[in-house]
Amino acid sequence: MESSIVITKPTDNKLTVQKSSFLGSLLGAVTGTAGAVGGAAVQAGQAATGAAIGISGTIGGAAVQAGQAVAGAAVGIGGAIGGAAFQATQIVGQALAIVGNNPQLQAAIKSLNQDWLNPLIEQVDLVKAEAAVRKLQQEHPNQQPVQIAHHLMLEKAVLVGGTGLASSFVPGQAAAMFVVDWAATSALSVELVYQIAAAYGMDLKDCDRRAEAVAIFGLGVGGKTAIKAGLGLLRNLPVAGAVIGASSNAVMIYALGYAACQFYEAKQNPLTLEATLVDAQLESEQYLEAAISQEKIMDQILVHIVLAGNPDKSWKDILLELQAANLSPASIDAITANIKSLPSLETLLEQLNSDFAVPLLAQCQKIAHLDGVITPAEAKVIGSINKKFNYDIAAIK
Repeated sequence: MESSIVITKPTDNKLTVQKSSFLGSLLGAVTGTAGAVGGAAVQAGQAATGAAIGISGTIGGAAVQAGQAVAGAAVGIGGAIGGAAFQATQIVGQALAIVGNNPQLQAAIKSLNQDWLNPLIEQVDLVKAEAAVRKLQQEHPNQQPVQIAHHLMLEKAVLVGGTGLASSFVPGQAAAMFVVDWAATSALSVELVYQIAAAYGMDLKDCDRRAEAVAIFGLGVGGKTAIKAGLGLLRNLPVAGAVIGASSNAVMIYALGYAACQFYEAKQNPLTLEATLVDAQLESEQYLEAAISQEKIMDQILVHIVLAGNPDKSWKDILLELQAANLSPASIDAITANIKSLPSLETLLEQLNSDFAVPLLAQCQKIAHLDGVITPAEAKVIGSINKKFNYDIAAIK
């Protein structure tokens, strides 16, 4: 069963989103088209996510290494790029023009740090990005652009869930198990935005895509809610070796994917683009609020896998170590609140949506493999996730 995603535009020009899996239940709650996340919503998305996972092939091992190589090439740009090669100021000006006179969107774009974003946009491999989209379109000839975008988002979520750990952490620290490399995953996020543009038939070589990418970042993760999701690095120039919580990174992937879909759906009617983006910005903020709740669940499940592999550590020990990582404040608060009574894995899995289970499972696999041995306790945690979401564990090794 493939993901069923439909976006319609009623006469008031406000996007109505009806989607299965995480995008359906979460965004449906935002737009009033679906019920709460979890329970039946999770069950409804299981088959769709399983099908989407299948398009990635072997995700771990060589696939993750390939994703790291792509990201490494994207971020290996070194210092500043000359003005003749990339006029960052001009691009920002174009992005501001796209969103019109909406103060909130203008502020969101201005809040982004262009010093790291613009070079990454410049370094996207356009040929590779478009080829990946065309391959998906051939495999799913009857799917709409937003459905292709969902496949792309799931693929990226798995890749970033398995990217390398920060070398600055001491091996064995719980903090190191929760984080991913900021630079590498940011490059993959920018690539995702371009791939979604290709899914909507946009010419990736057109210079307008650069300004649109900046606008989409502002739309998706430029608001105040992004700080709650642990995305504060978006406002600063990350230092070498900067890290981001793996769960926060999953939030960024899905938020950017949703924002890109909103943008290119709105772009189909230029006359109402500005008005539609005003609604889209509000929905993006609500989307992030809902995604943060999933992020907290994901991080608490990651505590279970860390405890399974480190029986000498306590819930309190892990909390102290996590304070050294860029975990979202919401996750730290949730872990602190439950420090005396760890929620059961079964309880947390009941609240987890299937799309977030994708990067979670990749992260659990990575944590379990850190010492080269998967303990019975670690295998039990991974097996519980697989059982809940009907995943073939071999498919993500």
